[in-house]
Amino acid sequence: MAKITCVFRRTAEGRLALLFAADLLKLLGSAAGEVLNIYLDPGQADAERISSEACPVTEILAAQNDRVLAEVAKLTALPAKSIAITESDSDCILIDHFTAFERADLDVLFPSREKTLLSRGKGPLLVPFGDSHTALPAANIAIMLGKALALPVVFYHTTWVDETVASKVPEDHMCQGAKEVAELLKQNATAAGIDFSFAIETADDVAEGILQCSLRRSVRLIVMPRSAKTTIGCYVNQALAKTPVPLLAVASKPGRLQ
Repeated sequence: MAKITCVFRRTAEGRLALLFAADLLKLLGSAAGEVLNIYLDPGQADAERISSEACPVTEILAAQNDRVLAEVAKLTALPAKSIAITESDSDCILIDHFTAFERADLDVLFPSREKTLLSRGKGPLLVPFGDSHTALPAANIAIMLGKALALPVVFYHTTWVDETVASKVPEDHMCQGAKEVAELLKQNATAAGIDFSFAIETADDVAEGILQCSLRRSVRLIVMPRSAKTTIGCYVNQALAKTPVPLLAVASKPGRLQ
């Protein structure tokens, strides 16, 4: 399981992200290493704004880190030993409201308006997939989270209507590539021993279909893959702009296990 990291921001959104990150850490426990990593955005570093203190930069940075750790501990009620400053925002599940819109190379969890993952009760994780293997890394993360949190996973797909197919059953309109991906998802979820199901439909709009399904199924977290060919109009960005549900955008990284 990837480590949990939260971007530190002294804003309302920053405090919300910290609460969500602390809650997720408590839910995952040892599966996430039991440490909440705090990433200090260089653009917000106090040390860069301190000019009157006659101290070495190392001392200023140390004092800054101590202040941040104390603030995080007070807000989250986590023990000091469960909080650490990190210099990296990669190789983790990064929790932040803004980075999800700005960085396509990181796995970023957008908490939406939630303070905790299960504040509205237990519900499944939702993984959208298409006709390529892009969804598999995201699905593997969702499967690991589902297993650790004892939550089911719903694999969602929307397909175009094949006019040559008389059936009104959406599954019958899936292309061969999507069917192959669905079979791999089934195999991976079965091997992990988690509860899972499929939601196949013919939605007019893919992003809207994902969000509507998340509401119908009382989804607690959408785990969504970014395409290797990310564009401004990609489904992840469209979903992020409207989602009422926390969303984990999973980066497409070369060599990532599928």
